[in-house]
Amino acid sequence: MKAVVILSPEESKRLIAKAIAAMPEVRHALEHGIIGLARCTTNAFVAEELIGRPLADRGAYCSGFFTARGACALQGRFQEKLLVLDHGEERWLSYEQGNVAQFIERMDKDDVIIKSGNVIDPEGRVGCLVASPTGGEIGAYLPPILVKGIRFLVPMTLNKTVAVPLDRMIDALGMSKIDPERCHGLRCGMMPMPGTVITEVEAIHQLTGAEATPVATGGIGSGAGAVMLVMDGAEATVDAAWQLVSAIREKGEPPLADPNIACDDCYIAAQPGLGNRCSPIARNA
Repeated sequence: MKAVVILSPEESKRLIAKAIAAMPEVRHALEHGIIGLARCTTNAFVAEELIGRPLADRGAYCSGFFTARGACALQGRFQEKLLVLDHGEERWLSYEQGNVAQFIERMDKDDVIIKSGNVIDPEGRVGCLVASPTGGEIGAYLPPILVKGIRFLVPMTLNKTVAVPLDRMIDALGMSKIDPERCHGLRCGMMPMPGTVITEVEAIHQLTGAEATPVATGGIGSGAGAVMLVMDGAEATVDAAWQLVSAIREKGEPPLADPNIACDDCYIAAQPGLGNRCSPIARNA
């Protein structure tokens, strides 16, 4: 039996978040360990699934982003507080209070860090754009993740698929290779993310047992960034997958709005020592 569904980017994030929240290792860490949710909009949906209530501003649960105006970093005063779940206790950290890195010493193989990336290559490898010369959040998390064996989950919507090998993307980027006056916003490098990747495909299979095959992405208007999936399997599993996706679509997920951009008091422009990484995107408004 087959069924065809189309998911908006926000609906995809909701689907993936439901799958992550239901994973046995995540449920175990929720009760017995630490779950750190890095700043990314997909994690806003994951946080909601874990705590059972909506966030005030999902779009503010991010750090770097790009819109039609260019690539930017969300200033701390605009950011939603960062969630760390410590044996089920909610710890909400402001920008000034840091992130899950301060819990790293207590974390091991039974704990979880969750962070989305920016691109998936044809082999399923994920990369994360980084505008900080010190590596940003991923730079702080990745060494202890690899050395200590902390479980690393990487939620990724399929509309982030790019038909170029990740190594080629990494080689093409790099702050020092790019003239800031020839860049729409922040200059970036890219870091690989060697974690367990969960896309819409894995989410549907984990939650229902159905197989899903992506067959198209794109769309216009309300379909911009949407993904089309063919779901296949026994009648009962495809029906379960159809009901799952239908429930998400019927509830509805509003599009994420453009984050705040404040070039006039940007911390990057005010600190030349950071490398003058940005051409003012206000000029492109």
